[in-house]
Amino acid sequence: MKGINVVVVMLGVLLITSSLSRVALAQQENWPSHLRILTGAAGGQWDILGNGITEALNGKLLSTSCRLGGGIANIDKIEQNLGELGFSMSCFLPARSQEKRTSLQGHTVLLANLYPQVLYILLRRDFAERYQINSLETLLQKKIPIHFATLKKGTGSYFLFEMLLQHGFNLNFKQLQKKGWQIDFNNYAEIADKFVDEKLDGFAYTAGSEVPLILNVEQYTDLVVLPISVKVLRALQAKLHTNTYTIKPGTYSSITKPITTLGTYTSLVVRKDLPTDLVYSINKIIWENRESIGRGMKDFSLFSPETALPQEIKAHPGSIKFWQELQSQR
Repeated sequence: MKGINVVVVMLGVLLITSSLSRVALAQQENWPSHLRILTGAAGGQWDILGNGITEALNGKLLSTSCRLGGGIANIDKIEQNLGELGFSMSCFLPARSQEKRTSLQGHTVLLANLYPQVLYILLRRDFAERYQINSLETLLQKKIPIHFATLKKGTGSYFLFEMLLQHGFNLNFKQLQKKGWQIDFNNYAEIADKFVDEKLDGFAYTAGSEVPLILNVEQYTDLVVLPISVKVLRALQAKLHTNTYTIKPGTYSSITKPITTLGTYTSLVVRKDLPTDLVYSINKIIWENRESIGRGMKDFSLFSPETALPQEIKAHPGSIKFWQELQSQR
């Protein structure tokens, strides 16, 4: 009888285990077999972080691959089901949905904000002093010949600067060209080299709170970082949920007083139709492995439960569940 009882108990354990396995499988039935993360330009912060996240998800969740991309292009590709996750900027979701030409259908939502993203507008100091330019407003008001640059269309830098011109000053690139601007659309390295070689008078692009490229450029040329008026920044914040960011003195040798500029957050966006439990798990793995993912990247240390989900931007239910649970434990 004792042997029979043991067999019955073992059968019961097997049945329970089998049942739990079926539940686990049922939970994953709607999961994709593979995750595709869309990052940024090769060698940039998004590319480096994307590879770190890919490695973490591969080892702990699902087969995952990493592909190069751009802040706006990533949203468009997720809309077209060409990726599950992508790096972008949190203000792009509300801004993109307001564009009449966009194909955005609401299939892309926020997974989490990661760290502050800052718009830098730089001029050569000799150019700024020659034309008495001390802010973005004075630069835009003057009708002067200027050779300027920003990143290529589809990148976050292009769209954020375009968004600032349109919603802050009722301007666009074509109007600037009529005022005497020659505008190049290039990559980080080419823009920096041309600036140092005095082939550019200025450029605008977004990056983190401390940019190695700017620190490097300062070693070869004297520059100024242009502030943006608080009035313009507040108008954009009310309309597009951007932020006002203050670059502190000493961050760069050229900055001796606080500089107010346009800010937002580097974020991960995600397909809205991914299962809640999957997106919950993605958030959990990124958070628990944040040290290894962001190793050597100062900005990623600013990743925080307090800023992960802004109230005004639509987030995935799986993200909401994870970050609310985490905050309740703190």
